Amino acid sequence: MVGSASGTVAGVRQAPSGDLAADSWLMQRGKIEVAPRAIATIAGRAVAECYGVVGIAARRTRLGAVEMLAPEHYNRGVEVRFANDHITIEVYVVLEHGLRISEIAHNIMEGVKFAVEKALGMRVVQVNVNVQALRVNPEPER
Repeated sequence: MVGSASGTVAGVRQAPSGDLAADSWLMQRGKIEVAPRAIATIAGRAVAECYGVVGIAARRTRLGAVEMLAPEHYNRGVEVRFANDHITIEVYVVLEHGLRISEIAHNIMEGVKFAVEKALGMRVVQVNVNVQALRVNPEPER
Protein backbone atom coordinates (compact mmCIF):
# COMPACT_ATOMS: atom_id res chain seq x y z
CA MET A 1 0.00 0.00 0.00
CA VAL A 2 1.30 3.37 -0.90
CA GLY A 3 0.92 6.86 0.44
CA SER A 4 1.65 9.96 -1.58
CA ALA A 5 1.55 13.70 -1.34
CA SER A 6 -2.14 13.76 -2.16
CA GLY A 7 -2.89 12.00 1.10
CA THR A 8 -3.04 8.39 -0.07
CA VAL A 9 -1.94 5.86 2.52
CA ALA A 10 -2.30 2.11 2.23
CA GLY A 11 -3.81 2.47 -1.19
CA VAL A 12 -6.67 4.51 0.22
CA ARG A 13 -7.22 8.19 -0.58
CA GLN A 14 -7.58 10.63 2.25
CA ALA A 15 -8.82 14.19 2.07
CA PRO A 16 -5.94 16.63 1.52
CA SER A 17 -4.76 18.33 4.67
CA GLY A 18 -5.38 21.77 3.24
CA ASP A 19 -2.00 22.89 4.54
CA LEU A 20 -0.13 23.90 1.39
CA ALA A 21 3.23 23.97 3.17
CA ALA A 22 2.78 20.42 4.46
CA ASP A 23 1.47 19.16 1.11
CA SER A 24 4.38 20.84 -0.68
CA TRP A 25 6.86 19.23 1.70
CA LEU A 26 5.32 15.79 1.08
CA MET A 27 5.50 16.25 -2.69
CA GLN A 28 9.18 17.02 -2.45
CA ARG A 29 9.97 14.16 -0.07
CA GLY A 30 8.26 11.19 -1.76
CA LYS A 31 5.73 8.60 -0.67
CA ILE A 32 4.90 6.54 2.39
CA GLU A 33 4.45 2.79 2.07
CA VAL A 34 2.97 0.62 4.79
CA ALA A 35 3.01 -3.12 4.14
CA PRO A 36 -0.15 -5.13 4.84
CA ARG A 37 2.02 -7.27 7.13
CA ALA A 38 2.74 -4.21 9.29
CA ILE A 39 -0.97 -3.45 9.56
CA ALA A 40 -1.61 -7.10 10.44
CA THR A 41 0.94 -6.82 13.25
CA ILE A 42 -0.81 -3.73 14.65
CA ALA A 43 -4.17 -5.48 14.47
CA GLY A 44 -2.79 -8.69 15.98
CA ARG A 45 -1.37 -6.88 18.99
CA ALA A 46 -4.70 -5.11 19.53
CA VAL A 47 -6.51 -8.47 19.41
CA ALA A 48 -4.09 -10.09 21.85
CA GLU A 49 -4.78 -7.34 24.42
CA CYS A 50 -8.54 -7.97 24.45
CA TYR A 51 -10.09 -9.72 27.45
CA GLY A 52 -11.20 -13.27 26.69
CA VAL A 53 -8.76 -13.79 23.81
CA VAL A 54 -6.55 -16.83 24.33
CA GLY A 55 -4.55 -16.15 21.18
CA ILE A 56 -4.35 -15.44 17.48
CA ALA A 57 -4.94 -18.52 15.33
CA ALA A 58 -3.69 -19.36 11.85
CA ARG A 59 -6.27 -18.83 9.11
CA ARG A 60 -6.08 -22.43 8.04
CA THR A 61 -6.13 -25.48 10.28
CA ARG A 62 -3.47 -28.15 10.03
CA LEU A 63 -4.86 -31.67 10.02
CA GLY A 64 -7.99 -30.32 11.67
CA ALA A 65 -6.09 -28.69 14.53
CA VAL A 66 -6.00 -24.96 15.20
CA GLU A 67 -2.49 -23.51 15.28
CA MET A 68 -1.85 -20.79 17.86
CA LEU A 69 0.58 -18.14 16.63
CA ALA A 70 3.50 -16.48 18.36
CA PRO A 71 3.49 -12.64 18.28
CA GLU A 72 6.04 -12.52 15.47
CA HIS A 73 3.65 -14.55 13.27
CA TYR A 74 0.39 -12.65 13.95
CA ASN A 75 0.22 -11.71 10.26
CA ARG A 76 -0.71 -15.36 9.53
CA GLY A 77 -3.88 -14.91 11.59
CA VAL A 78 -4.84 -11.47 10.32
CA GLU A 79 -5.86 -10.65 6.76
CA VAL A 80 -5.84 -7.05 5.53
CA ARG A 81 -7.75 -6.12 2.35
CA PHE A 82 -8.06 -2.82 0.51
CA ALA A 83 -11.02 -1.89 -1.67
CA ASN A 84 -11.72 1.59 -2.99
CA ASP A 85 -11.12 3.86 -0.01
CA HIS A 86 -11.63 1.19 2.65
CA ILE A 87 -9.62 -1.17 4.79
CA THR A 88 -11.21 -4.45 5.85
CA ILE A 89 -9.52 -6.66 8.41
CA GLU A 90 -10.23 -10.33 9.14
CA VAL A 91 -8.90 -11.73 12.42
CA TYR A 92 -8.79 -15.39 13.43
CA VAL A 93 -8.87 -16.04 17.16
CA VAL A 94 -9.15 -18.60 19.93
CA LEU A 95 -11.37 -17.45 22.78
CA GLU A 96 -11.86 -18.55 26.36
CA HIS A 97 -14.86 -20.85 26.84
CA GLY A 98 -17.55 -19.66 29.23
CA LEU A 99 -17.44 -16.00 28.26
CA ARG A 100 -19.91 -14.22 26.00
CA ILE A 101 -18.45 -14.62 22.50
CA SER A 102 -20.42 -11.73 21.02
CA GLU A 103 -19.09 -9.35 23.68
CA ILE A 104 -15.48 -10.42 23.16
CA ALA A 105 -15.89 -10.14 19.37
CA HIS A 106 -17.32 -6.63 19.72
CA ASN A 107 -14.35 -5.61 21.90
CA ILE A 108 -11.95 -7.06 19.33
CA MET A 109 -13.65 -5.11 16.54
CA GLU A 110 -13.45 -1.83 18.45
CA GLY A 111 -9.86 -2.42 19.61
CA VAL A 112 -8.55 -3.30 16.15
CA LYS A 113 -10.38 -0.41 14.50
CA PHE A 114 -9.01 2.07 17.05
CA ALA A 115 -5.40 0.76 16.92
CA VAL A 116 -5.16 0.68 13.12
CA GLU A 117 -6.87 4.04 12.62
CA LYS A 118 -4.63 5.63 15.24
CA ALA A 119 -1.47 4.22 13.68
CA LEU A 120 -2.35 4.94 10.04
CA GLY A 121 -4.75 7.84 10.17
CA MET A 122 -6.91 5.78 7.82
CA ARG A 123 -10.51 4.64 8.16
CA VAL A 124 -11.13 0.97 8.88
CA VAL A 125 -14.63 0.17 7.65
CA GLN A 126 -14.92 -3.44 8.76
CA VAL A 127 -13.31 -5.83 11.21
CA ASN A 128 -14.50 -9.43 10.94
CA VAL A 129 -13.83 -11.82 13.81
CA ASN A 130 -13.52 -15.52 13.00
CA VAL A 131 -13.55 -17.73 16.09
CA GLN A 132 -11.44 -20.75 15.20
CA ALA A 133 -11.73 -22.49 18.58
CA LEU A 134 -12.62 -22.14 22.23
CA ARG A 135 -10.22 -23.07 25.00
CA VAL A 136 -11.97 -25.20 27.57
CA ASN A 137 -10.23 -25.53 30.92
CA PRO A 138 -10.84 -28.99 32.36
CA GLU A 139 -12.65 -29.26 35.68
CA PRO A 140 -10.24 -29.78 38.55
CA GLU A 141 -10.34 -33.30 39.97
CA ARG A 142 -11.83 -33.67 43.42
